[in-house]
Amino acid sequence: MLPSLSLLRWFYFVSLGALGAVIPFLGARLEAAGLSGHQIGGLMAMLPLGRLVSAPLWGWLADRFAMAGLLLRIGCALAVLGELLLLFQADPVYAAVGLFLFSAGRAPLGPLVDSVTLQALSQPGHDPREYGRVRLWGSIGFLGFAIVCGRLSDGGFDPLVLGAGLVLATAALAFRFPVRGAGGPAPVLPALRALLQQPFLVPLLGMACLQAMTLSVYDTFFSAHVRALGLPSMVTAAAVAVGVTCEVAVMRFGRPLLARLGAPRALLLAAVSAVPRWALIAWVTDPVALVAVQVLHGVAFGLFWIAGVQLMATRAPAQVSASAQSLFSAASYGVGALAGALLAGEVRAAWGTAAIFQGLTLLSCGASAFAAWLVWRERPERPERSERSARGEGTRAA
Repeated sequence: MLPSLSLLRWFYFVSLGALGAVIPFLGARLEAAGLSGHQIGGLMAMLPLGRLVSAPLWGWLADRFAMAGLLLRIGCALAVLGELLLLFQADPVYAAVGLFLFSAGRAPLGPLVDSVTLQALSQPGHDPREYGRVRLWGSIGFLGFAIVCGRLSDGGFDPLVLGAGLVLATAALAFRFPVRGAGGPAPVLPALRALLQQPFLVPLLGMACLQAMTLSVYDTFFSAHVRALGLPSMVTAAAVAVGVTCEVAVMRFGRPLLARLGAPRALLLAAVSAVPRWALIAWVTDPVALVAVQVLHGVAFGLFWIAGVQLMATRAPAQVSASAQSLFSAASYGVGALAGALLAGEVRAAWGTAAIFQGLTLLSCGASAFAAWLVWRERPERPERSERSARGEGTRAA
């Protein structure tokens, strides 16, 4: 039995709300604890590292043993433990362990719930392209709790306290999911090998890696760029509010957008839209212009995410739906975010924050090239692709 769409909306809201209460304020909290810039950079790298190491394993276990609900509960327990280590320990070693456990525990929350959501939307009366209308509640939660914690932290409140409460609430919601799905252990490896041989996979994962690298660097270093320009922190808050509001709007209308564009072209539009965004951030110094540029975040992230999840869902064999979403997550906010965390700090130290966004402009050109390759590989008029699709549908039906 699949969870209701109402439960899924609440889960996204609370789960991503926990990130909004923690991530935007984590660097400042670590800095206030007396850690150096290199220590903070190394600690922040624990977040993508935890996702990269654990996401494929979570996905394989979910597909192999049909126990997504149980894995969500275990993941939430690890995230709670990691959050408590962060909250009560200032030692860098404990902080590193806490961040790794927090990230590794949260790794199954996105891909597994994405997979379950797409299964729920595949039932009669729904459309999988409505995924964005469910996922947008996560963006609303992220923005809402980020604003709340920003106001509370100005008064001396530790945002990690609210973050810990939201992680506990996420764990409580995880117990509303069925422990196991229907059926016994499934033969995952043959289907996974079939997925890895699909021609769409390399350009999709290449584009996802570069796109997420730019987005994760923006999340981490935009506030530092605002400070370097001598602008008030309210510019960062306004930029985040504008960006996430546009992201919610894009997800709200994701179904007609995907129906009109198709997932490959939507990914190309997302990659191309990021090029002027990073170039303008590197160049302009006016605070109003910096905030206005963030309207592109709705396409650069919102359209990228719903199109990538949709493409994985429609192209991957049904037996490895969770593994496919975990692979997309590991490539984007695992490999991409980890590389961004390691490289951006060095660029900042050598050339300043503007150079970071100049580099992101080049990376988005690379993401656009991968997306253009994906569009070319997915051309419906290519007869060899039609034959492969027919064989894939036959395999699923069998």
